[in-house]
Amino acid sequence: MRITDDLLYRFAKDAVKTRSRSIPDLHAAYLTGSILTDEALLGGAADIDIVLVHRYQITAEREVEAITPEVSLDIQHILKDSYEPHRKLRQDPWLGYPMTQPKILIHDTNHWLEFIQAGVSADFQSADNVLARSNTQLNSARQTWLSLLKSPPNSHPLWIRQYLDILTLAANAVAGLIGPPLTTRRFLVKFREQALTLGAPATLADFSGLLGNLDVTPQQLSDWTDAFESELSQSANQQVSLSLASCRHAYYLNAIRALTLGDAPEEALWPLLKTWTELNCSPQTKPSADWDECLTDLQLNKEHLAQKAEALDAFLDNVELVLETWANAYV
Repeated sequence: MRITDDLLYRFAKDAVKTRSRSIPDLHAAYLTGSILTDEALLGGAADIDIVLVHRYQITAEREVEAITPEVSLDIQHILKDSYEPHRKLRQDPWLGYPMTQPKILIHDTNHWLEFIQAGVSADFQSADNVLARSNTQLNSARQTWLSLLKSPPNSHPLWIRQYLDILTLAANAVAGLIGPPLTTRRFLVKFREQALTLGAPATLADFSGLLGNLDVTPQQLSDWTDAFESELSQSANQQVSLSLASCRHAYYLNAIRALTLGDAPEEALWPLLKTWTELNCSPQTKPSADWDECLTDLQLNKEHLAQKAEALDAFLDNVELVLETWANAYV
């Protein structure tokens, strides 16, 4: 099957139409994520991100479902109250951005979502609101870093996951000055673009050093991806996060392999490490030898954790300087 943007949109409309029959309080539905750009496909795979807005209650915050082996649905359920007052979304990096995009509507009751879009879009890109969104990310990164120091997780996989969460927030604080939040598959691709556009190449270099990808080779990436794929297959009948459900395996693996074969293979490391670590944090999963070997090669093993935490502190300070420099120029 040839996957096109039109086909993905049709899949989205069909999914909402089907659910509208069984969700009596469905108030609105809209698209978000990469389907709103021309970059939905990576390695021939894509997911369709849909938000369903409920009037009264939700029974689950998220669901995923296969459409084809290469395409899956990723549906988020949110209460209508989360959008009110709508002005607050101008400073919300996650709920706010989709509201500023055209052609997101799939279902709307009494033009409610159109009204929200109009209100959020007004002044969304004002310097004050941009800075507020980035500071939200940076403050969360700093709080999570303090938690990592004061109450470190009791396992290596959980420590690494929290470490990667801090890097996610900090990178988004920088990228948020000129764009939407970064997504897992193209995280390093987009962060590189945003950091260079902002004239902050040192931030990119620091991030790469914290990730340990300065000397990673395509062969290492390929070997690690093979090991990750094997572990994913073995996890099919285990309790894993929805992000790693079977219907999403191709979404990640195809992207990682496509990036590995690209001009900057090191950009495949982020989606690989992020998802592989998530798998090793699953309750029924014992940390794998291959994952542990990968972390050793990246100097993210237990012996280097204190050093990485200290370097992370310095990185957060530098991100704060980037935000301050931007604020001095534009606010």
